[in-house]
Amino acid sequence: MLVLPSWYPPYKGEFIQQQAEALAEQGHNVIVQSVERISPRELLRWLSAWCWLFSGRYTLSQEGPLTVARAPLPGIPKFYALYAELFAFKSKQVFKRYKKAMQYQPDVIHAHSLIWAGYAASKIAKMFPVNYVVTEHRGRFINNQYVNESEKKEMSLVQVKKALQGASKVLCVSSKLIPYLQKVCPEAKLEVLANMVDVDRFTMKRSTVHQACQFICVAHVTPLKGHETLLQAFANVASKDKDVSLTIVGDGWYLNRVKELAVELNLENRVNFTGNLTASEVVSVLQQADVFVLPSQYEAFGVVYIEAMSAGLPVIATNTGGAVDFVNKENGILVEPNNIELLANTMQYMRDNRAQYCSQTIAKQTKQRFSTVHIASQLSKHLRSVSEVK
Repeated sequence: MLVLPSWYPPYKGEFIQQQAEALAEQGHNVIVQSVERISPRELLRWLSAWCWLFSGRYTLSQEGPLTVARAPLPGIPKFYALYAELFAFKSKQVFKRYKKAMQYQPDVIHAHSLIWAGYAASKIAKMFPVNYVVTEHRGRFINNQYVNESEKKEMSLVQVKKALQGASKVLCVSSKLIPYLQKVCPEAKLEVLANMVDVDRFTMKRSTVHQACQFICVAHVTPLKGHETLLQAFANVASKDKDVSLTIVGDGWYLNRVKELAVELNLENRVNFTGNLTASEVVSVLQQADVFVLPSQYEAFGVVYIEAMSAGLPVIATNTGGAVDFVNKENGILVEPNNIELLANTMQYMRDNRAQYCSQTIAKQTKQRFSTVHIASQLSKHLRSVSEVK
């Protein structure tokens, strides 16, 4: 199996690496071909990438159970169509050279995201007949009013349609991604397969309901995540109830503005900003909390909701993303984004009625549905079914 990521560690994409490793554990021989986008800010590496642009040169390493071929590609901001073509060209060159050197022919290609790896897979598949599956993670394909202009330009590229047309299957991490992609390519074979989450890291600590109620939010701090809406809603709840508190975990360029708003709302003593925490520290703070809340404008999937539910917490999520596929009356409540009054009422309801939510049931059902083994098994079945069709 050849895995084509649109991005890969150390340039983000840890979840892609996790999936590839899980597939290897399922018995697949996994080769990862990572074309790495080099920013102009890394001037010397960027210039070097231009020098090797027309070469299929790559470095090869064994990284755990994965064989990884890496090749640099110079990033060219704002030239979206050109970059898509260069990514596909570089991917073909590297694959051609690796195939010749190793006498390699994959049974199936698994690409991550239509842009750019999905389009690259479509080009490779034409040169060297092989079926490919795309897993689509990008939240921009939800296509709501919060998607910015640069994202809209990229998602409207003709290369997106070409990648859809050639794919044997496109596995969307959320049903919310399907309407736009179906509109772009009505004949596309679209299905839903959730992200895998390392749910076994999370355990419950509290087993009884107490008087105080601690809300918690874990997210990168940007306007997209809705922290301002959260603070204004929490201020409404806190003005009537001295026993509620809010913990905000995460960092980001918008953090200072959010902290300023907390001061303006006189919440300095009611809101705790922790900054970034390690994975084990996140587990610990979730164990101490009572309700998870993240009013994002959209989420492609929403891994952090799954993590909170794995710790047994009921969640408050927005209805504009992946949470619509897994948040229900037994584990939480869905709200509209940017609706301060509705969020405040929902937080108050959750504060008053959280005893109705069974932490053990929430954690058990979440772990069964989103475990690495379960999702990897489902993904493996999809890939095998495609590889068997010639």
